[in-house]
Amino acid sequence: MQSLLIAIKASSFGIILFFFSLEGFAQSIDLSSDLLLIDSVSKQHVHHHEKRIYIYKNQRKTLKNSNPVSLIYGGSLYVYQNFVSQHLSADCLYDPSCSDFSKQVVKEYGLFKGGLLTFDRLNRCNRIAATDLDLGTMNLKTHRFGDPIKRYK
Repeated sequence: MQSLLIAIKASSFGIILFFFSLEGFAQSIDLSSDLLLIDSVSKQHVHHHEKRIYIYKNQRKTLKNSNPVSLIYGGSLYVYQNFVSQHLSADCLYDPSCSDFSKQVVKEYGLFKGGLLTFDRLNRCNRIAATDLDLGTMNLKTHRFGDPIKRYK
């Protein structure tokens, strides 16, 4: 048993020496280009500092906007827009942004159809789907693609 432990220690020591001998062959890591890229991207990112309003604010109370599902949806959208999305680094591909689109579409078409359209929009809002978008429809000032809710009537 003692000889087996000595053999394992010797082979482990040999493996460690082998990897240290390859040190000159390893790829060096240069972080300066990565840090410059991160710095340039962070300067381009625009935060929404204005407080966005609650989805059903200034509307008279009806069953459509005062049921528990609508209140939970509206509250979670309000918390996301005013607190969570400001700390995320992801930018939406579309104009209006996905959360604003969701707010507009739920006001226009109701919670069921608005929820389905929001689900569709969130599935399309990624960099893979951007390869299929027409560059002619991109706003050159905001670098976002137009996707108004009028398209979904």
